Amino acid sequence: MEVNHSNRKELEALLALLDDNDVEVYEHVFNKLSSYGKEIIPELESAWADTFSENMHERLEELIHRIQYESLYKAFEAYVQKDEFDLVEGATLIASFAYPDLDIKTVNNDINKLKRDIWLELNESLTPLEKINVLNQMFYINFSFEITSPNNIHESDFFINKFFETHNAHPVLMGLVYIVLARKLDLPVYGLNLPNHFALVFCRSNIDFTQSDEEHKRQVIFYINTHQKGSIFTKSEIEEYLSKVEMTPKNDYFAPCSDKRIIKLLLKNLLHYYISKNDEIRAKELSTLVSLIL
Repeated sequence: MEVNHSNRKELEALLALLDDNDVEVYEHVFNKLSSYGKEIIPELESAWADTFSENMHERLEELIHRIQYESLYKAFEAYVQKDEFDLVEGATLIASFAYPDLDIKTVNNDINKLKRDIWLELNESLTPLEKINVLNQMFYINFSFEITSPNNIHESDFFINKFFETHNAHPVLMGLVYIVLARKLDLPVYGLNLPNHFALVFCRSNIDFTQSDEEHKRQVIFYINTHQKGSIFTKSEIEEYLSKVEMTPKNDYFAPCSDKRIIKLLLKNLLHYYISKNDEIRAKELSTLVSLIL
């Protein structure tokens, strides 16, 4: 709802009641203000700056968070209903969970700058393996991107905007950015969701995910280990890994996974992070977003 002259008095009256001690009054006012949507956030931030009441500060912060989360929920709900999952859009929506003002144009600009630098080092005479070696050199050496140690995971390691600042990320986010850059360079790279180990796969061509995993396996040229600076590995090494972690080999451990699965995996890992920090509120909100991806 747009804030204009006709409803400004109502808004001011509601804000005056937000500090009311009566629980029923507070809940009614809170829900009414929430219904205005993101348009009233500047008004709420102004009200926060104008009061010295600690209780009012807490209630305004809670209200702003509620409005931002409801806006994100609607955006994510619309996103998952699309025929194709755009990885950058999905990662940006996830990052906006903590950075609600994040603009996808900013993220795309950062990615396109990296893509241009890598593109200058490529030429059509290179083999797929040689092209991946160039990408690895730029990604891991020139750009100094690194996977965060499992013992040092931070909230920001799941957010694509912070990745371009810190150059560190959770393995799933690292793989996601690698995939996006590869595809912008016309390299058909996809995710590979091994148990407790997210890797990548280079395919002969773009994958049709209406086909079976068996057909997808036939499209594989080689696998890419993002945990070891993009080193190449084989099917036999996957089998060896699965044996080591005592997992029964399945077709989908050898075939590329969908972009939809990557976004869900990134969300679920962020959810597990909040659970590990006993952050029940954020964990509940993330769980709701995860449930939207079927």
